[in-house]
Amino acid sequence: MERDHSNRSRPLAFNFSKFDDWKVRMQAHLSAIHDEMWDVISEGPIVVMMVNTQAVAQGADPETMIPKPKSQLTSYEKTRANLDNVARDILYKSLDDSLFPRVRKCTTAKQIWDTLMSLGEGGEQEKDNKLTVAMKKFEDFKMMSNEAITDMELRFTKLMGDLSDLGKEPTEKEKNLKILRGLPKSW
Repeated sequence: MERDHSNRSRPLAFNFSKFDDWKVRMQAHLSAIHDEMWDVISEGPIVVMMVNTQAVAQGADPETMIPKPKSQLTSYEKTRANLDNVARDILYKSLDDSLFPRVRKCTTAKQIWDTLMSLGEGGEQEKDNKLTVAMKKFEDFKMMSNEAITDMELRFTKLMGDLSDLGKEPTEKEKNLKILRGLPKSW
């Protein structure tokens, strides 16, 4: 099914401090545009193939499938083949002027995505530091004075998301104990 890509909402702005949220939202945004959009990000551009009718004449080990010439693509195939351009456009528009130079030489949406993942997630040392900080917040978690239960729950949910993004999943028992210990004694 062909979709109109011109009526898209404003792309999400890349933000280092909210990188994990940007990543999830951008994945959803790209996937919502076309069913194969995430394939373009994870695997690279779609190349429409066709049977090589000249395989016999080409001798030993001919390619049985070859890229289909652009002039022979159907409307649907053109849409699929153009998904990399659409994804690149969306990713470029999510970047400010300080980040764009880091990806301007990337030729595919996959290369842009991989570069942004490397920038946002950082190296192993940075990931370890982020995990250490998040675990400390988990260990020290408690309800703040004058904080509503719903606000505390939101902070806790965000903290659990941060830990999950860093590959650490506290057990349900640990979560429940932390919430109960975080409540004031008057509860």
